[in-house]
Amino acid sequence: MITLKKNHDRRIRRGHLWVFSNEIADPPISQLEPGSLHEMRDASGEFLGMVYANPNSLIAARILSRKRLPIDEDFFRQRVITALELRKRLFPSRDFFRLVFSESDYLPGLIVDRYGPVLVMQSLTAGMDGLLDTVVEVLVDVLSPDGVYFRNDSPMRLLEGLPQEKRLAYGTIPETVVIDSGGLKFQVDVKEGQKTGFFLDQESNRSLMKTFSFLGARVLDLFCYTGAWGLHAAAAGAEEVTAVDTSERALGLVESNAELNGLASKFGLFKESAIDFLKRTSETWDVIVLDPPAFIKGKAHLKEGTKGYIDVNRRALTKLNPGGILVTCSCSHHLDAESFELALLAAARQSGKELRVLATRGQGPDHPFLLSMPETRYLKLIAAQAV
Repeated sequence: MITLKKNHDRRIRRGHLWVFSNEIADPPISQLEPGSLHEMRDASGEFLGMVYANPNSLIAARILSRKRLPIDEDFFRQRVITALELRKRLFPSRDFFRLVFSESDYLPGLIVDRYGPVLVMQSLTAGMDGLLDTVVEVLVDVLSPDGVYFRNDSPMRLLEGLPQEKRLAYGTIPETVVIDSGGLKFQVDVKEGQKTGFFLDQESNRSLMKTFSFLGARVLDLFCYTGAWGLHAAAAGAEEVTAVDTSERALGLVESNAELNGLASKFGLFKESAIDFLKRTSETWDVIVLDPPAFIKGKAHLKEGTKGYIDVNRRALTKLNPGGILVTCSCSHHLDAESFELALLAAARQSGKELRVLATRGQGPDHPFLLSMPETRYLKLIAAQAV
């Protein structure tokens, strides 16, 4: 049993799923076993939910259920079926999507991505680590995949005192899985690729390239990874795409994906940091896509990370042709949408450009966010024209 301090239940009652270590009255934090399951009550003894705990983390407990029930196979089966039904409704003809998005699917600490017959899982917490065998059994039973692969190599695990690992959990996994994204084929490297192999959260946004990448356009795809933005631009009529990434493996995927879609002749690949590339190049483009990794890993890095967003957008804007389109993104949840807009405004002023916003987007619907948990809302996209 975990009991909260007096008046520390208000945020929980408003729908938040995290309990911080300084909010727990009893037992002493040091007596909690990592991953242990508990009932949680407020200071008056009223039941608040079923949680798992970890004394090694600032987030000392996470709510799995608001009802008093066993956290067993039936519990996970219902959660997985509910998540799957939503994705089937959202994507009736698509067989790749994020199936489970942690807190947003009321399974905190668990990520499950589906790539056709393959499932890729990430456990981010000690509590979920202790339940993985049950989760795998349920996933195999409900979805009958060819294979399930653990990508438990997220840096977030270090905050929970957990080791990092990658391993096969069930069945067999091919070297790459091929998916069909908007009529284009992409190879997904589930074993060694970034995250779980593909950035699914942007999938619903890449159709913007059909709108902004006109016939004959020159496109710059920075932090390109598998080249998804650039390939959608090329398919929409762009004459040439310059793809930039620091990872040789990622650029290999860009090359393979371009060849797979008959678009290799449109691509130029550069193994270089985005900043270094922008510093040295004298070329300009009609469309520039900036989809970087998170610059802000924690609140302590908010100021420094915001400067990073301003700098890279400023440099990109200096390489944008008059009337050109900048598609810029942030996946740092510590930087809210308003702050991201202000950073882009600062970048525009420093570059001597005016911007008018044509579209704003966020993470796709298979990455839903909870209104009660701002932490689940992280992706921001702004498409703006330089005028």
